[in-house]
Amino acid sequence: MAHVSAGAQVGGVTVRTVWRWLEAARTEGRVERRPLPRLELSDQAWEVLAQTGGNVSVLHRRMVLAAVDPYVDRDVLAEQIVREEQQRRALADFLGGWDAAGRGPA
Repeated sequence: MAHVSAGAQVGGVTVRTVWRWLEAARTEGRVERRPLPRLELSDQAWEVLAQTGGNVSVLHRRMVLAAVDPYVDRDVLAEQIVREEQQRRALADFLGGWDAAGRGPA
C-alpha cells in the first residue's frame, strides 16, 4: 500500500487511479493508456465536408438519412405529410378567428 501511495504522489494522481492502472496491467496486460476509439471518414464523407465548407452538421444529417432510407416507406410518409398539412391548415383556420387578447370568434 505504501508503494501505491508513493506512486500516486509522484504521478500526481489518486491512489484509486494507481490501483486501476495496476488492475489494467494485470488483467489486460497493458501499461499504456487505453486507445481511444477513432472515427474514420470515407472518401465520400470527406467530399461532403469539402463541398459544405466543413459543415459537420450537414454530414451528420446526410449520414442519418442514408442510414434510415432503407426503412422508410415512401407511400406512408407521403400520406402522413398530407395529413399533417391538412391538420396545420385546420388549426390555422381555427386560430384565425382568435385575436391577440385570446378572445375567440364572437
